[in-house]
Amino acid sequence: MATPEDHLLMSLAIKRKGKFVDLEHIREKVRRDAKRDFTQAEIRKLLDSLISRGLMEEKEGEFAISDKGREHFEKRWRQIREELNQDYLKVYRAKRYYPHVVDALLEFCKGRWVSVFRLFTGRAWLQRKLGPRYITIRSERDVQWWLDVHGIDFIPYIHRPNSDRPDWLVIDFDAGKRVKSGDVKRVVEAAFGVLKDYGVRPALKFSGSRGYQLWARFEPHDLPKDYQPKRLRTERRQRNLFTFYSDIVRFVEAEVAKQLPGLTTAETAKKELREDKVLLDASIIKPMGDVRAPYSMHFKTGLISTPLQLKELKSFEPSMADPEPVAERYRKRGNEFVLEPADGSALFERVVAWCKG
Repeated sequence: MATPEDHLLMSLAIKRKGKFVDLEHIREKVRRDAKRDFTQAEIRKLLDSLISRGLMEEKEGEFAISDKGREHFEKRWRQIREELNQDYLKVYRAKRYYPHVVDALLEFCKGRWVSVFRLFTGRAWLQRKLGPRYITIRSERDVQWWLDVHGIDFIPYIHRPNSDRPDWLVIDFDAGKRVKSGDVKRVVEAAFGVLKDYGVRPALKFSGSRGYQLWARFEPHDLPKDYQPKRLRTERRQRNLFTFYSDIVRFVEAEVAKQLPGLTTAETAKKELREDKVLLDASIIKPMGDVRAPYSMHFKTGLISTPLQLKELKSFEPSMADPEPVAERYRKRGNEFVLEPADGSALFERVVAWCKG
């Protein structure tokens, strides 16, 4: 059973090292998480007990968790994890996890704008700007700054600032709530095979929730001269590389549908009509479209958007995307989400013909 001491240590363990706060701040957090009131005298008595055991420090009437306190809490939270503030626990675990994988995270965030999900008790929001400027993340120090303000989920844009083209082809597989896990995996495997048949070997990752993503990067190329956007009833479309990449996603869905009839769709409208289907979502491929970075923590689940080998897909379970096993896997294998530039000419030619049809 979690005690008021546990809630107190939790509220301070998520703060940066050396951060001191006043007694009333601590009382407010403990009262909220323990779900009962405390007097200042009760909190003072609790703090004195923790200080006497070396778990807390006091300076000029303010308090911080000590190194010994952090060590104690790192062991303790595993015993009471379900009784703690779950949003605070995600923030705590994110701060422990990201230093292990920060180099890989930066590969997908540097040189582009990044949105960040910030998480507080019972609320989360996607922050796109700091003041008037879009967020940029250039270094490990930047990542740490966001962690200190509860930014735990990193969502880079698919293109460079002011660029007229996406850097990545991203196929996002969004499973309807009635779709079985095994069927989602069948769709992903089939889509992987479609791209591979055209000489493109994509990188695969778990989304951090219920879905998966395939990413690919192409050798430098222009917009095919004969390309005309696929006609859609729901939107008027411009002829550009963003539209072309989104049509690649639609083409892949059409090819998968031949193998797995009735299981997929590329239509994003009317979500209630696709509860039994897997959406291959082309809507993120647009100017200012963003996507969760490999190795980022999903702010809702606390799971990691984990790179996978195709041969691992059938046996994969979301529990394998817990931060600790992912960090250990990264320690052994390094960054597994490698995007080798592919010659897309055969794929592009086929997509252009499909759009005309």
